[in-house]
Amino acid sequence: MSSTTQAVGATTKLSQNEIIPAPTDVGALANRINQDTRSLHDKIDKEVTLKFAIALKNYKIFRQGLQAFYHVFDAIETSLYRQLEIDDEWTEMLKQVWKPEIARKEKAQQDLMFYYDDRKEKFMNPVMPAQKAFVEHILNVTKEKPYMLFAYLHVMYLALFAGGRIMRSSFAKATGFYPKKSGLGHADVIKLGANFFTFDVADENLFRVIYKRDYELVTRNGLTEEQKLEIIEESKYIFAQNLNVVTELEKHNLDKLTKNWTYYGVTRGYYALLAVLLIVVILYLRKIVLQFV
Repeated sequence: MSSTTQAVGATTKLSQNEIIPAPTDVGALANRINQDTRSLHDKIDKEVTLKFAIALKNYKIFRQGLQAFYHVFDAIETSLYRQLEIDDEWTEMLKQVWKPEIARKEKAQQDLMFYYDDRKEKFMNPVMPAQKAFVEHILNVTKEKPYMLFAYLHVMYLALFAGGRIMRSSFAKATGFYPKKSGLGHADVIKLGANFFTFDVADENLFRVIYKRDYELVTRNGLTEEQKLEIIEESKYIFAQNLNVVTELEKHNLDKLTKNWTYYGVTRGYYALLAVLLIVVILYLRKIVLQFV
């Protein structure tokens, strides 16, 4: 590959015939997943983009979302490393695709330790129903059918490749977002709180191309058509569950907000009623007094 690559700034440019799979390759599993999940992808993409913009206004909201997906990636990587300890055909295939640099569990944990002031007990266990159900499903389905991991290796990790740079840029501009930390400047805080979207590779574009190439080379002939169809269906499920997780967090925060406003309304309403009654009493007493003047 290196003989036909050209370095252009920080990006390595590949010739078209080196990019596998081609976007028009209808037989490639990755392309089939993309095609069959397009509507779901568009829906979750819009939802996450909107929620991310809101989350960048308040780090406490952001850390909730990060915590939710920390558990998802933890389940994926726990399942993957469990499988890599087994000597079978799936392990050999997965080893050819998996790259340690894309692991997200530890990266997410670094960020969460920052946002939760090193209090690991605050985020180590999933607490919300959709999160817990998704995690349990991942652990179970990949244990029963290890090839289902190929659905997660495509959907969950390529999404971060595609959006990581954009997310990092948004973080850099969110000057009022981060918690105040004594002795830390904005650049220091970004390093401590945006690891999840950072990949420790020299060239992210090239790394992504290689990842996609290896995924295609392994899955094209290593899986049966029935297995590929199962992976496509699992990919749909992943998008649906990602949306459920985001929606659950939104509802949770809205419920808390509603309760706060209800409490605010009830307490303020109580005092407002007392004030009205006091005014009525004063006016009534004034009327009585005027009758005797």
